[in-house]
Amino acid sequence: MGAKWIMAVTLATIALGQWASWYPPGGLIIPASPINATYFSAYLGGKTVYIAQEGLLFLGTGEEHGAIMQYLYSLCRYVAIDVKNATQIDDYTVLWAADVYCGNGTMWMPLRWLPLRFSAYVGAVEFVNAANATVLTPIGVFYNVMPAGWYYDPATKSVFQIPQHNYTLILQLGALYAQLSDLKKQLQTLSQNKTALESAVAQLSAKIAELERQRKLLEDALRARDAQIQSLQSALQAARNEAEAFRRQLESAKAENVALAEKIRAVNQTWASKVEQLQVELSQLRLQAAAEGGSNGFNSLPFLVLALGGLLAALFVYRKKKAEE
Repeated sequence: MGAKWIMAVTLATIALGQWASWYPPGGLIIPASPINATYFSAYLGGKTVYIAQEGLLFLGTGEEHGAIMQYLYSLCRYVAIDVKNATQIDDYTVLWAADVYCGNGTMWMPLRWLPLRFSAYVGAVEFVNAANATVLTPIGVFYNVMPAGWYYDPATKSVFQIPQHNYTLILQLGALYAQLSDLKKQLQTLSQNKTALESAVAQLSAKIAELERQRKLLEDALRARDAQIQSLQSALQAARNEAEAFRRQLESAKAENVALAEKIRAVNQTWASKVEQLQVELSQLRLQAAAEGGSNGFNSLPFLVLALGGLLAALFVYRKKKAEE
């Protein structure tokens, strides 16, 4: 894999804004060639190595086999393998069970995908929903859906596996790298003009300073708000406690008022009875004084009048004192 080939893949995929199907980072690139629809062979370290693609069967006719071999010869310009198991057949022969990836100079394809192109193959191919994703593969272009496998993102220069990796995050990462690339281009353009660059730096510095000032203001406002909330909560609790104390005092005052009203009612009844009795006695004394002529006998009427007046004055003073209490 030369530098020119890598550059061709990168430029093609960047121009199209697409991912390319790829081989796993741990894959081993070897000089292997197809010997039939599912087997490859290579000569490594003085031994003949046969590589069998796991999970893939060919059930086609001889004519189909010939067409498939022509396709594999054209596609498998480069071969990468991910060995799963190795079996020693003899001193000079080894059998590897592996996932085989064929590269044609622009992208790679796992042989597991061959059932998508030839009905003579039998094998399971998993598809993954991938909104806003577009991928290039040797068997076609896929939009919003892709076969499970390894892919190369030219924006981030990273190789990832779908569905093991979150394609949404990869898309976001690619978008961020694209933005970074655009910013780098802008920076290069600004670098050609020192005055413009210094002006941009000054503007960016001013924006950063302004953002820092706003951040500090926001932090101070948040601290002030927290202090105000705590103060309001303390004041609210104090008001609640005071209201509760007033409520208890009011209930106590209401109870005392009811008891006082009951006492006043009883006193009123008592004094009213006494006043009525004195009035009766006064009336009797008046009649008696009128009968006796009031000439010689001791006249007690003035004393009764004074006693009644004193009783009424005492009642007035008692009511006033209770009202003040």
